[in-house]
Amino acid sequence: MIPWLLTVPILMTQTTPTPLPEVEAKNLPPAARGPMTPKVPDVGADASALGQARQGARRGPSIPALQLPAGSCRVKDKIPDLSGWRAYAVEVPGGGSIKVHVVEGRKAWFRVLGMNAWGREEPGLLQNRIPTGEPQATYRNPGPEVRTIYFVVDTLDPNMVGEPFTVEVTRG
Repeated sequence: MIPWLLTVPILMTQTTPTPLPEVEAKNLPPAARGPMTPKVPDVGADASALGQARQGARRGPSIPALQLPAGSCRVKDKIPDLSGWRAYAVEVPGGGSIKVHVVEGRKAWFRVLGMNAWGREEPGLLQNRIPTGEPQATYRNPGPEVRTIYFVVDTLDPNMVGEPFTVEVTRG
């Protein structure tokens, strides 16, 4: 028997994955609340007037968040203001998982932070601590109840107001 004939049915049964639905961030509702400001170093701040203004914009008690829809999707967004970050709230069912990944835009200029409502890490959150140029964070809910988790897309440069990016939200 000819071995290459065995591979033909396998190749013919492979399908391309269906693309995720795209959502414009301006069409997302605001979340009931956003996370508290996280205690992470601002790598985009510097001693310039712009860097000082950015630090002032990040001193608020919380970050306004947008509520992500149920299911996996791609969200087209842009950095809204001088603070340099955009927060998303997501409901994760017990035992469920979610991955938020910046897939379009100047990816190496972004990072994704996962946190709870208090702006802190909790069990189940996995951060991308090594700067690989792949801004992403994941969460696996270890408990049986639904948890609200926040993902913050943060910029690494002080002058990125209006910078477009696309976030891919994949639920497991």
